[in-house]
Amino acid sequence: MREQARLDAEELLAHPPFDVFGLAEPVLRPEALAQSGRVNGEWETITLAYGDWADPAGPFVTITTEVIRPDAPGADAEADLVDVIGRERDRVADHAGVDEDEPTGSPEYRHADLRVGEVNVRGLVCSHGAVWAARLRAGQLTVTVAGRGIGAGSVRLGPVTDLGPYLRGRGEVLARLAERYRQQPPPVLEPAEGIAACRALADAVLASHARRLTALRAGQVPRHRAGEAATRHALWQRAVDAQARISGTDEQEADDVVTLVVNHLIHLQEEAAWFTAQPRLREAAINETLSHAVLGEDVPSRLAQQAWARYWAHRTARAAHDPGRALQALQAELTIGQPLSTDWLRAWFVWARDR
Repeated sequence: MREQARLDAEELLAHPPFDVFGLAEPVLRPEALAQSGRVNGEWETITLAYGDWADPAGPFVTITTEVIRPDAPGADAEADLVDVIGRERDRVADHAGVDEDEPTGSPEYRHADLRVGEVNVRGLVCSHGAVWAARLRAGQLTVTVAGRGIGAGSVRLGPVTDLGPYLRGRGEVLARLAERYRQQPPPVLEPAEGIAACRALADAVLASHARRLTALRAGQVPRHRAGEAATRHALWQRAVDAQARISGTDEQEADDVVTLVVNHLIHLQEEAAWFTAQPRLREAAINETLSHAVLGEDVPSRLAQQAWARYWAHRTARAAHDPGRALQALQAELTIGQPLSTDWLRAWFVWARDR
């Protein structure tokens, strides 16, 4: 990842791949490259950020310049701007450690002029709570601006011809954020050992995933919670340590098993209606999945467990040239011609029907 970032930086430093817009007024520091993206090897988006990433009050502004692809479907500008506002709130949760309450009322939209250089350009502005986002067209580019702690009328955009300061700024911002994370105390977890540590991780992951599914089904942007990533990391590491002690394997093999279990339960939550609709079956499925994978016990859902293991081993093998030894052993059980993507779900259906 470091090497790819270095190569990307060298290419971007040579010359921006397309006209890039940044913040000409007011002057906010630090300024940093927040994100860049390619499609089929071609640079397509560049996001620049201005202001203190860890200050929930701002002022803070991001500006995204994106190439309009001829074959791209028509965008829903209003929905896109709501997504941008949601990502800005996630940034505050991730970097400032603050959970912002969902604003009352619906997002408000208006058409307004934004200053670009010495001219005004008409764009769509969305405001929701303390955050606003705006989108305008500049030739074959779209420019999306998001801000907090500063009004849209106070912003003036201008061309950016040298990304060098932004690449250096990114390094400085990441270093400060990393130092801030290091200084934070570790999350306080409820005591759990052995298989209970794996269960605590499973419960946390399923609860987080359920919130995400609920938001997506309601047409909303899934929101991060402050400290959620750190807590999940701590729960995951504790579960891996517990699995390694139980099975007598190394950390990599233990992590393979924890990964298999977590993804199994997430897929059940997404694809098996009974898993969310019937608490008794949900509890039994979680317990049996943990008992089978973590303790190696025989369980009534053994056929479903084995079918999932085959599917996950196959999927993992396709995604990596060198899967872990635990998954290599599972790959040996593959049966040619089986519909691996669905047989595990059918096996669970039979299990649920017969209980």
